[in-house]
Amino acid sequence: MLAFSMLVTSVGLILSTFFGILFGVSRNLLDKDTFSKSDPLCVLYTQGVETKQWREFGRTETIDNTLNPDFVRKYILDYFFEEKQNLRFDLYDMDSKSPDLSKHDFLGQLFCTLGEIVGSPASRLEKPLGGIQGKKCGSIILSAEELSNCR
Repeated sequence: MLAFSMLVTSVGLILSTFFGILFGVSRNLLDKDTFSKSDPLCVLYTQGVETKQWREFGRTETIDNTLNPDFVRKYILDYFFEEKQNLRFDLYDMDSKSPDLSKHDFLGQLFCTLGEIVGSPASRLEKPLGGIQGKKCGSIILSAEELSNCR
């Protein structure tokens, strides 16, 4: 059974439902550390519909010394059926406690839409990471689960 959130505007009725995005797992990430494995973190960005500007939506936890992290943190996004909702996932090897991403090693990125994740079989999307010329950056597995609209 689908639970919908309804917002009545001057234009009409907009249907949305809430989805939790699980970052899930990344596999075979680049190893940027010399004496240990990478300490990956994934950053989720959403793109404004009108401005087309990317805005940081959230970050996963950092998982120490692994090239195959299983991230735990989830994020809740409104899913609008008739709207293209662009997402970007950037992965970094965290080298210090600094929140400044420019101080960390870039591991790769994925661009997709929320609709691609929700519309994938079992709402599970696996795609290769890109962003570093000539390198295989590994892959990311994203999944979505429908949440009730009780807040």
